[in-house]
Amino acid sequence: MRSLRTGAALAAAGALMASTVAAAQANPGGFDVTIADQPANSVLAALPSSVNLDVSVSGLPESVGMYALHCAVPDNPRSAPTQCDSAEQTLAYLPAGTVPGGAREFPMKINAEFYGVNPNPQDGAQTPELVDCRADTGNPRTTECAVYILGAGREASNPAYLRVFPTQFTALTKDRRNDTLRVRVDGERVTQNSTPDLMEGEAVPFSATLGSGLTPTVSSDNCSIQDTSITALAGEGTCTVTVTSSGGKNVKPLIRTFTFDLTS
Repeated sequence: MRSLRTGAALAAAGALMASTVAAAQANPGGFDVTIADQPANSVLAALPSSVNLDVSVSGLPESVGMYALHCAVPDNPRSAPTQCDSAEQTLAYLPAGTVPGGAREFPMKINAEFYGVNPNPQDGAQTPELVDCRADTGNPRTTECAVYILGAGREASNPAYLRVFPTQFTALTKDRRNDTLRVRVDGERVTQNSTPDLMEGEAVPFSATLGSGLTPTVSSDNCSIQDTSITALAGEGTCTVTVTSSGGKNVKPLIRTFTFDLTS
């Protein structure tokens, strides 16, 4: 599974959540972030089920890296978020030294629903949990989800680089249909009841296609999935492939797992 490498930053976010407003006022060298032209702490409101919003960064020192993630707000807002969207284009990492002049603009995909994973896992395989950012928190002043902007590396605990953008989505107006998924390996259809063999080190064609036309997120353990191929990383045991979709206006979210036997 792709690692976000944000453990220290998220831990810092949890410790600093209570001082978000103060952090936003402490701009080292004029550091600032806006999303859709809105400043930090502004609610990104009336969002559709899935939308690309422009993130604008200014004043970022060349020695500082930055993360942007959309996550469920923990029950205790002082805690680090542990359920974050890892679908395509839903997270961003700007390594230190890659933002000449300290200014950068990039699109970030924000989903109302996603299968959240912990960017700072403490053990092995994770079980993604469905996050619905439209859920009622019971408090009109809070939202279920938010975009977190965090410093990276040694700046992970620096409150000057912490920004939070609560997200609020429009309600669904009609029932959505179930999505469908077709997975093929080496030209053959793979089902959840089958356990095909994968030979260590041998790349074979792989595809995962949703009937809705949406792009799924694919993760795995003990095998590598690159572009249109899958490769076993061991000569024994099993590999689990997880395919998720955040759903959309007309289709529900989806999660499926597939198991492969590894051979040498």
